[in-house]
Amino acid sequence: MIFDSVGNLYGVTRDGGFGDGGTVFRLTPSGRQWDFALLYGLSGIAGALGPEADLVMDSAGNLYGTTTDDGAYGYGSVFKLTPSNGGWSYTSLHDFTYGSDGAYPYFGSLVMDASGNLYGTAYAGGNSGSECTERCGVVFEITP
Repeated sequence: MIFDSVGNLYGVTRDGGFGDGGTVFRLTPSGRQWDFALLYGLSGIAGALGPEADLVMDSAGNLYGTTTDDGAYGYGSVFKLTPSNGGWSYTSLHDFTYGSDGAYPYFGSLVMDASGNLYGTAYAGGNSGSECTERCGVVFEITP
């Protein structure tokens, strides 16, 4: 989970939600309790897992995350949620193909540099040379 500048907590679930592709939620402190708000329900592929790693937030309040084995090809994705008219707007930034771009980005959270570029790791895919036939993995960069 991550905190924003006013003390709200943001987190994810790997399944559930409207499309059973996981959820993104916010917990807002309220006295000695926390108020829960569902921010977005990700669409899912039957049996696929949504987000498992922590979210990243930029200075504008946009949230970035990964899905484990969801996305257009079933090998995971990188997404952005933008606050919009009291709700959140979803943008797919990358759908992994299990090719040179990798697959299954679930072992680590995204990291954002000062320019807003996102970096992360994917468990599988990448180099298919003789020393690594299937599960090499990749380090990726996405410029939103």
